[in-house]
Amino acid sequence: MTTSLQSSMALLQQHWDNMARQPGDDLSKVDSSARSQAFRFMMLSQFNDLRGASLLDVGCGVGDFLKHVRDVAPDIRYTGVDLSPAMVERCRERFPEARFEALNVLTWNIEERWDYVTAFAIHNVVTENGWEILEATTRRQYELCRVAAHLSLLTTRFRGYAAHIRPWDPERLLALAFSITPYVSLRHDYLPHDFSITLYREPLADRIQQWPAGASLD
Repeated sequence: MTTSLQSSMALLQQHWDNMARQPGDDLSKVDSSARSQAFRFMMLSQFNDLRGASLLDVGCGVGDFLKHVRDVAPDIRYTGVDLSPAMVERCRERFPEARFEALNVLTWNIEERWDYVTAFAIHNVVTENGWEILEATTRRQYELCRVAAHLSLLTTRFRGYAAHIRPWDPERLLALAFSITPYVSLRHDYLPHDFSITLYREPLADRIQQWPAGASLD
C-alpha cells in the first residue's frame, strides 16, 4: 500500500477503536440501528443459501452479522476480521467460541478462501482515499471468495447524513462491480439510505441446485 493509504487506514483504525470503547450498547459502537442492520444482513442471507458455507466478514464490528446468520445457517463456518483491535476484543467477549482476527485485509498474506466474503457498511466514514480503499477492499473480497463477494453501502440517493458520514453513488459502484465480474446483483429497494451489491463468480443458472416448480428451460 502507498504511504497515503496506510495513513488513511490507520486513521480508520483509530476511529473504530474509539467507537468500540465508547459507553453505550453495541449498535451505538458501529453507528447503526437494529432495523438497518437487520435489512442489510437479510440482503445476503435471504438470497443466498449459507447453510454449511464458509464466510469471511470483513469489518466485522461487534459481530452482529454472526448473531444474525446463526439463526438462518447454524452450521456456517464464520471468520470475522476488523482493523480495530478494540472491536475484535468486543467480538471475542460476545462470541468466545468464534474466530475473530484484528488485521488489515488488504495486507493479509493468506491462502485460505471462503465461499462468501462480506463487508457491511464499512466504508461509511469520511476519510481521505475513500474510493481507493473501497475499490481495493472490494477487489480483495472477490479475490478471497469462491462463490460471491457482498457489500452494503450508504446511497447518495438519500439526504440528511451527519457530516462525518460518507454515502456512495450506486452507479459508480455498479461500474466497479462490472469491471470485476459480469455476474452482479444490486439491490436498492430495502432501505431509503442503503444499497447492496453482490459479485458472483458464476451466473445464477450455474449456482442453483434446482429450478423452481413450474419453471422451464425451454
